[in-house]
Amino acid sequence: MSPIFLLLLALISACSSDSNTTDDSPNTPILSSISISSSNGNQLDLFGTNTTSLSVMGTDQFGDDIAITETVTWSANNDNVSVDQNGMVTAQKVGNSMVEAAVGSLSKTIALTIVDSEPQPGTYIYVSDAVNFNNGPWKIFRYDENGQNPIVFIDEDLAWPQDIVFLEDQGQVLISNLSSGKINRHDAATGALIGSFATDISGPTRMKIGVDNLLYVLQWQGDGLVLRYGLDGTLIDKFTSVAVPQSIGLDWDSEGNLYVSSYSGAFVQKFDAEGNNLGKFISSDVEGPTNIWFDENDTLFANDWTGNKVVQFDSEGNFVKNVITSGINQPEGVDFFPNGDFLIGSGGTSEVRQYDSNGNFIKNLVSAGAGGLVRPNAVRIRVIE
Repeated sequence: MSPIFLLLLALISACSSDSNTTDDSPNTPILSSISISSSNGNQLDLFGTNTTSLSVMGTDQFGDDIAITETVTWSANNDNVSVDQNGMVTAQKVGNSMVEAAVGSLSKTIALTIVDSEPQPGTYIYVSDAVNFNNGPWKIFRYDENGQNPIVFIDEDLAWPQDIVFLEDQGQVLISNLSSGKINRHDAATGALIGSFATDISGPTRMKIGVDNLLYVLQWQGDGLVLRYGLDGTLIDKFTSVAVPQSIGLDWDSEGNLYVSSYSGAFVQKFDAEGNNLGKFISSDVEGPTNIWFDENDTLFANDWTGNKVVQFDSEGNFVKNVITSGINQPEGVDFFPNGDFLIGSGGTSEVRQYDSNGNFIKNLVSAGAGGLVRPNAVRIRVIE
């Protein structure tokens, strides 16, 4: 037998052997379809089970299970839920969502329904997000008492939201909107928009209910006067007669005198219980004050947004000390737990920080960016019994 013939025979044999082991053989299992399973079913509850873990299973052309070795890419068709690249889904607001898993050229979707049951008894933290100030999208977030399980409580008809006031007996929550000049009514349980509480305000910022059971509202622009409303939304009067430009913080001392902070003027104005002007209470040691509050000793505290600190003054308006200087950036928004601990929004770090009654840092109750938080500017603690 000639050497040439033997060589040809060997080549034919090699080719035959290769053809029997190629990955293109019809007998080689290949990924042909995928399916999705959910650890917590297809319904999430903003007040209950608000997360689920999605898993992807593969099937070959013979209908048998096959391991997925390629990367799985997850996405959602709207912002009713968020999904990370491990398939963890978190409910954000009421509605329906389609979550898709893609593996190469294959894809599969799963339908999820998000509901919002009645709030259970407990403590909740509500935070307004100023985002990029006059550029949204703005949101009101809700967290549990541990700063966990974030959901978007409100994202409808917001325009640079500033403050949050609950009217528990009415089952409503009021949101002031600087850019639109409106205070909106929302359902306190679901966050759904009910309508307008008040309109045509020159940039409403902070709101508080006084001992007279009227709502006091500050104005960022316009005549800079403090407005008073009945809790039905009726305008009662312009309570003060002296302008406080870019007013953004208010509180009362033990004698019923009203104090209003001016961000641009870097001062705190004092008014008596009838709204008469008593002059500047503070005009130094703060650069851009936002929220102000008194303790039981008529000691005044001020969030200094520009100075990145919290400042303490005595009952005569004299500087005492910088209470908080470390870790906080653009402080805005404050509220208090029954034990004296308090929360302050740190806009520059996208956090809500918790302190004890002496101003000692405890922890970041709401961690940086939790749920998508960008720039907190109002913080409200709500206890549901």
